[in-house]
Amino acid sequence: MLIRALDVVISLFGLIISFPLLCFILLILYFSQGSAFFTQERIGLNGKSFVIIKFRTMAEGTISIATHLSNHSGVTPIGHVLRRLKFDELPQLLNVLIGDMSLVGPRPGLASQRELTIE
Repeated sequence: MLIRALDVVISLFGLIISFPLLCFILLILYFSQGSAFFTQERIGLNGKSFVIIKFRTMAEGTISIATHLSNHSGVTPIGHVLRRLKFDELPQLLNVLIGDMSLVGPRPGLASQRELTIE
């Protein structure tokens, strides 16, 4: 219960503080080709699936595979900056705020990695 309360307070604070930055990034991505957001199914607590939200850093239509398996050729110029500064992760604060994931604990795995999840 305490962790959930901290998740809500910290994610709400983070979203409020980063609001100008989020708007700036959305403006840049608005003028690029494709959606500003990247969504992907992830596996959370107790094997429950949810959709994680991130800023899109790769060209539209790039195949969805684990980052360590890709050659990064599809990363856009703004995407490279967002990844380097970890700003592509900011929309995940919305996932934390609505309770899909927590700031504490392991990162939710890909649906294809369900067998790696300890339940």
